[in-house]
Parts: sequence; C-alpha cells; structure tokens
Amino acid sequence: MTEHKDPSMLYIIWSVLAAFFGVQNKANYDRDRAYVEKVGFRPYLIAGIILTLLFIFSVALVVKIVLASV
Repeated sequence: MTEHKDPSMLYIIWSVLAAFFGVQNKANYDRDRAYVEKVGFRPYLIAGIILTLLFIFSVALVVKIVLASV
C-alpha cells in the first residue's frame, strides 16, 4: 500500500460529507481507510455526529420557519 499524508480536519469533514451523499472515490476511500487503520475512526465519528446534528437542526429550523409563515 502506498504512503498517504494524514488528512486535515477540513478534509475529514469533506470526506464525511461525501460519504453522506455516497460520492466518495476510490483514492479518497483508500486514504481514509489507511488513516483509520493508523489512528482509529474517532475523528470521522466526531465529524459525522456533528454534521448529522447540524443537518437535523437545519431541517428543524426550516420547518419552524415555514410553519411560522403559514
């Protein structure tokens, strides 16, 4: 396996967003897998939880705004 550079937090967030939509390419997947094997999945888990909560709160806010305008 080739040596990969450790991803930054911004890259991890971008990678989790790509996984949400199912558009991760093989090169990024391999880089993520190598990083997870090296340090564990905790950074991806934290980013996933934060992004999921942001999504839920965003949907709730949009629904609240729409219902308030009706």
